[in-house]
Amino acid sequence: MSPPLLLLRSQMARVQARTWLWAFAVALAAELAAVALGLDSVRWASKTLLTLLLLGYLIVSVAPGQTAARLFGTGLLAACAADAALLVEGTTAFLIGMGLFGIMQLLYIAAFLKLGALRAFGGRYLVPVVYLAFWAGLVAALWTRLGPLAAPVAVYSLLLVTMAALAAGLGTGRSAGHLAAVGGALFVVSDLVLGLGVAGFDLPGAGLAVMSTYAIAQLLLTVGIRRHLHSPAGH
Repeated sequence: MSPPLLLLRSQMARVQARTWLWAFAVALAAELAAVALGLDSVRWASKTLLTLLLLGYLIVSVAPGQTAARLFGTGLLAACAADAALLVEGTTAFLIGMGLFGIMQLLYIAAFLKLGALRAFGGRYLVPVVYLAFWAGLVAALWTRLGPLAAPVAVYSLLLVTMAALAAGLGTGRSAGHLAAVGGALFVVSDLVLGLGVAGFDLPGAGLAVMSTYAIAQLLLTVGIRRHLHSPAGH
């Protein structure tokens, strides 16, 4: 790690790991309130802070120099940029946000593979098969309703279910991985509700459902991967 990054990390480490999580809880409460009340200007702060606070938690609670943590942390940064992009109206902004989330999914996939998620299945691939079948059925059902967005949504959602399946792989025989498995499943739920909205299905409370499941998914994935990694002394 370069000296500037080491200095930054040392300054961040002055804030205890649990404090970052409490700050995340406050930001999530503010975000859900902003969604419920239609305070779009507040969301530029509350929504984009969510993954940045989780990144802070990851940095201070994991020993430096671990590739999986770097990959996952970079994914959190991509998610922050994606969250900001989706606050802008229009198809172009939506595609940019989805592309950034696709990058995040690839980084999460790489991190989970680094932690041995694929090997953990041990030849028992029921969970990946179920996720793949769910993806294929949903894409087939919504293809005509999505119009020009069908192909990009299909590609992104394939990355999504791949990430979720590998997150489930982390849960094989390890309580820490069960958090990641639930997080991956909640991520699928969140994007499913969002995708149904894009396809024209107006679900009551969709905004709150999307953000609550998304935020908890990111939290569980972050805490789950952190528990797979060695922690620095004092945290």
